[in-house]
Amino acid sequence: MLAEVKRGLTHMIFWLAGVVSVGLVLGGCSFSDQDEEPKKISGAPKEVARVVARLETATRRRQFNVLCDQLFTEAARGRAGGKDCVALLRETAKDVRRARIRLLEVKINGDRATARVRTTAQGQTAVEETIDLVRKKDGYRIAALES
Repeated sequence: MLAEVKRGLTHMIFWLAGVVSVGLVLGGCSFSDQDEEPKKISGAPKEVARVVARLETATRRRQFNVLCDQLFTEAARGRAGGKDCVALLRETAKDVRRARIRLLEVKINGDRATARVRTTAQGQTAVEETIDLVRKKDGYRIAALES
């Protein structure tokens, strides 16, 4: 059980660390040809982009309490160690350097959303990840991270 939690935490921390340098601008993001002017995003996709930006900021500042208490769903926090979430994230992320994320795509389906991203960190190969989000009363929360 502990090995499974640690393996999940290692994957989550690598991904979270990938958020350190978000490659998106909340004011504009284009999912089309590069020759076109970037389109402003709004509504649910913009909300998802804000969650990714908050994830990046909290990770860069090593504010793991923000990740555990404000950005994760209750179930995601449980998978990240529950009451030990902050300590486990801090320990697992201690050696991650120069992590980056690039938002590739956002899909909205009712109260659920997915954000497809590409993450990199120093000494690591780029990995495409999917962030599953769910809308709660206070906005979108991260429900799961998948590679």
